[in-house]
Amino acid sequence: MSDFQLNHVNIPARDPDGLVRWYVETFGLRAEGNKARGPGVLLVFKPGEPVKRAPELHLGFQVPSNAKLAEWAHKFSATITKGEEFNTFQVSDPEENCLEIYCARDS
Repeated sequence: MSDFQLNHVNIPARDPDGLVRWYVETFGLRAEGNKARGPGVLLVFKPGEPVKRAPELHLGFQVPSNAKLAEWAHKFSATITKGEEFNTFQVSDPEENCLEIYCARDS
């Protein structure tokens, strides 16, 4: 078993403060300077050009159930794709970072 875990992700942004605000307002995270933080989530926004490599590069956010996934999909006007293991949809944040919101297929 590994003795390390993913702690945070640094994301380049043209407007780090604006992106923090968007993640706080959209997902209910807390703002801490250039960071958006919540249970199990730490996103750090640094000045720079966004890495536009969707869908290969994306941030995955897991929700606990298909009911919650449907709520989020409705909020983003997105269509859910049903898979063998997960149901999912993808959207972009204001700086075109790709976000995948998903849940276990049978949840």
